[in-house]
Amino acid sequence: MALTSKRNRIIGAAAGAAALALLPACSNSGIGQSTNDTAASKAPSEIKLGLAGSKLIDPFQVVMVDGIQASANQIGMNMLPPTNANADAGKQITDIQNLLTQSVNSLIVVPVDSDAVVPGIQQANRAKVPVVTVDVAPNGGEVYMVVRADNYQMGVSACEQLGKAVNAKGTVLNLQGGLATVNGLDRSAGFTDCMAKNFPNVNIISRTTDWEADKTVQQAQAVLSTTPVDGVFLASDSVMGDGIQSVLSNLGKWSPVGAPNHVAVVSIDGTPVSLNFVRQGFFDAVVSQPADLYSKYAAKYAQDAASGVKQSEGKTDHNSTISKTKAGILQDSLASPVVTKQNADDQALWGNHKQ
Repeated sequence: MALTSKRNRIIGAAAGAAALALLPACSNSGIGQSTNDTAASKAPSEIKLGLAGSKLIDPFQVVMVDGIQASANQIGMNMLPPTNANADAGKQITDIQNLLTQSVNSLIVVPVDSDAVVPGIQQANRAKVPVVTVDVAPNGGEVYMVVRADNYQMGVSACEQLGKAVNAKGTVLNLQGGLATVNGLDRSAGFTDCMAKNFPNVNIISRTTDWEADKTVQQAQAVLSTTPVDGVFLASDSVMGDGIQSVLSNLGKWSPVGAPNHVAVVSIDGTPVSLNFVRQGFFDAVVSQPADLYSKYAAKYAQDAASGVKQSEGKTDHNSTISKTKAGILQDSLASPVVTKQNADDQALWGNHKQ
């Protein structure tokens, strides 16, 4: 099946994932250790919310942004149309500037680049507009909350699954994401650190893809057509899943678990297509990144930020922990479950949400 048609099929699940975001909003005391500055409190209808998106042709990003819109609507905030930087860090700064000129009270940003986004965040700081980032942590600026999963741990979880799948030996291809983002660095580091510690007899070939589908195909083709490889780690099945299927199919290696020519595949994200690959045996496991919860809590933290709610480190009521990033920013690290054939039909997984 063509890559574009598969991607459209994933994007079609956006409405389903967004629907889960239409849950009763948590009370202020339900997220971490929070207090409310009533002098600054705003009713949801008084909050104008801006969203500076990253790359809205990425199915995962589409699901997440649609979910933020649905959650903001449920809360009662007035959300402006999301902007799309199309993976251009410079354009994202311009997008942030344009949103600030529209007198937003709160701003959600999905950073294109962890360093390049900092000047935009600092502009919001000067305008006294609170910022929430989702999916990617910035390397500076004053941010109310980062909403993401522990990307290093997701890399570790993927390593544990792939190491077992290749029987702790052989060669694996590590298809990295963009190394200009904290996510790309953390996922690859978690994967390779775990491999070195727990599976020292596995040889790792690492190639960066910059979160680009075309580059995924190029890098995978170059390695898999010339080198015997027992397993592949995908830093994002949302971006890379179609590509790895195409390459392995063309090489006669797209076969289910148990087949003599099966190449083990483990990925991060958990799109509907990747969950089907798990059910069919083509993928050995997936680490599900919680797109729906990113949406729900990004919107809730944006509301809290505009209403003067103070947050601090500690356990939350939604199975996560608020801690500080290396840049000293509070981060709500949401759970990211491992998916195998045994739990691939779990309806709590965002990739299984129906339209």
